[in-house]
Amino acid sequence: MKASREIHRSLKGPFLLGLLLAGFMLSFSVFPANVFAGLLLDAELRFTYEDNVVGLLSDQPRGAGGGGGTPGGMTMQALGMGGPGGGPKNRYSGSGSGQSGDFSATVSAEGGGYRDVGSDVALFAKAFAGHTSYDTFTDLDATIGGVSTGISASLSDAVLARVAVLGEVKRFGDSQRDSTAYKGNLSLKEKLTPTFWLREFGGYEKNHADNDVFSYTGTTLGAGAGYALTTTTLATLGYSYLVRKFEEPSGAEITTNTVYLGAEHSFAKSWSVAAEYDLQHSRENITGSSTTDNIFSVALRYSY
Repeated sequence: MKASREIHRSLKGPFLLGLLLAGFMLSFSVFPANVFAGLLLDAELRFTYEDNVVGLLSDQPRGAGGGGGTPGGMTMQALGMGGPGGGPKNRYSGSGSGQSGDFSATVSAEGGGYRDVGSDVALFAKAFAGHTSYDTFTDLDATIGGVSTGISASLSDAVLARVAVLGEVKRFGDSQRDSTAYKGNLSLKEKLTPTFWLREFGGYEKNHADNDVFSYTGTTLGAGAGYALTTTTLATLGYSYLVRKFEEPSGAEITTNTVYLGAEHSFAKSWSVAAEYDLQHSRENITGSSTTDNIFSVALRYSY
């Protein structure tokens, strides 16, 4: 058992690279390289501390746009989803007593291109991949990769709309969580002044896991704002609301409310550092129990 776990963990690096390369190939088959007018390339290294980890939501996108870091909230037992065996090391037990804090590190990248199809409309296609490693709850370690395509349109000089569809493959330290997912995202951004903008976003996800306990449909709604303190420093504030409905047990549902506050500083061409705090409150519908999670993260970012 230990040997198989070590083999599984050792293959995650090549698997991550393979997902990214496969995604690039698929994105360029949808939009061949000679039709791209511009290149999209972004990467991030993020370090996070959560004071109350919840395993069922550990695959949620991190950062302000995705509702912050890994949401805290329900224990797995509260939904009848406690993992078998294991102890406090290497497995998220879902114990309802006390806090379940942990550190994690995430490295992610995405690349692709876009093509103008009108004076105010552009099509894009991207491949993306990322890996998250937890210090203690290594069964929550996640490698996620896939492809995305969509359209962005300037509705006016101040309003930008964006629609995207995504396909993902997810692999975890606990193979029961391994899954494929399909998503749709919509966002609107309004630049009210040269230094102040607003953003509204929504998303839908259908996740098919190897074990129905980890299969769900998810809906996200949120809004945020950004203010340029200087030409190189941006402050952000926002809120997101997430609902995940699980296939097993029937009727199981988690709702998560998140308020986030962040700042980003550009220190060189294409490079920036960021810090974020997320306050998340989650509630499950079967027992009515709720939990609060405080999430602190710092990140180094590259954007081509």
